[in-house]
Amino acid sequence: MEKRNIRFRTAFILCASFSFYLAGPARGAKIDCGPVTNTSNDLPRTAAIGTNPAGTGAHSLGSGLAAVGSNTTPISVRVQPFNGPNAWMPVLQGGEIEFGIMNILDAKMAQTGTGNYKRPNPEVRVVSGGVFPFTVGWFVRDRSDIKETKDLKGKRMAWDYGGHAITQSLQLIFLEAGGVKPTDLIQVRVSNINDGARGVAEGKIDVAETGIGIGLVEEVNAAEPVRFLSLPNTDTAKAILAKSGVSLVKSDPVTGIKGDTYVIGYPLHLVSSTKVSEKTVYTLVKAWWENLSELQTKHPLFKKWTKEMQALTNFTVPYHPGAIKFYKEVGVWTPVHESRTKEVCQ
Repeated sequence: MEKRNIRFRTAFILCASFSFYLAGPARGAKIDCGPVTNTSNDLPRTAAIGTNPAGTGAHSLGSGLAAVGSNTTPISVRVQPFNGPNAWMPVLQGGEIEFGIMNILDAKMAQTGTGNYKRPNPEVRVVSGGVFPFTVGWFVRDRSDIKETKDLKGKRMAWDYGGHAITQSLQLIFLEAGGVKPTDLIQVRVSNINDGARGVAEGKIDVAETGIGIGLVEEVNAAEPVRFLSLPNTDTAKAILAKSGVSLVKSDPVTGIKGDTYVIGYPLHLVSSTKVSEKTVYTLVKAWWENLSELQTKHPLFKKWTKEMQALTNFTVPYHPGAIKFYKEVGVWTPVHESRTKEVCQ
């Protein structure tokens, strides 16, 4: 029990740092807290979850949620991959998909049309707090002479990332924490995470960003052994990361991690929209909650998809009322959540 409480307190403390960051970039941008516009009491025959491309952590999570949702409810849930949230957000806004996997950094920017989003997407609502911490890092070929971040100068780095623009934002944070300027690099433009990772294996790129412990890393490592770089575990690096709302965390010992490796961690949300009915969201959230043990057999990332993390207290866009209804029923929606909702919606 003590271990579980320590993990929860750690998650709360680290997640809280996001509130500082996410309140900043969108300061003055109004959060939409309007009601659900779909009031149907009938469940849809199908529902889709927007994710990153196959092989990524978001796609693995979406696939697991789709499988369990389809097996335990009348709804046939499927995964629909895109280059990233910037690519699928207009489709969610248009009501063509019902859910999406996106990190907490993206959620507020997407809703308010700030940061990497050119226009507001006011229908966005949180369904589940999701995974914490989801970790990302930058990897090179294991035989590369790049041993530390300072060795990146003059090297070819995957750049831009097209439909997953937050990846580029994280990359700039990584470089600042590592003491490297963008002008120190040879920037190789790619359209998504998969293209950057495969470019490293093919020798076209020296370093690229990706999630840690995901299928894509296994694929690339099978073709060419890779190694993740460690960010400096210093007060200076931690302060730089804290300004941007992300945390320095020690990676689990998975593929590509060689020794103590410090990387970036943050929560990974499941979101929906006001165009999805309360009954639909309630039905699926309940199914995923009650079948958590089955979800956790689908992919290792679901080990971090804990019940404690489903109703976050530092959310930056409102929760979907269908999710709130269920979380109230199981006793995890508290006055703290109500207070936070008022704060977000003021």
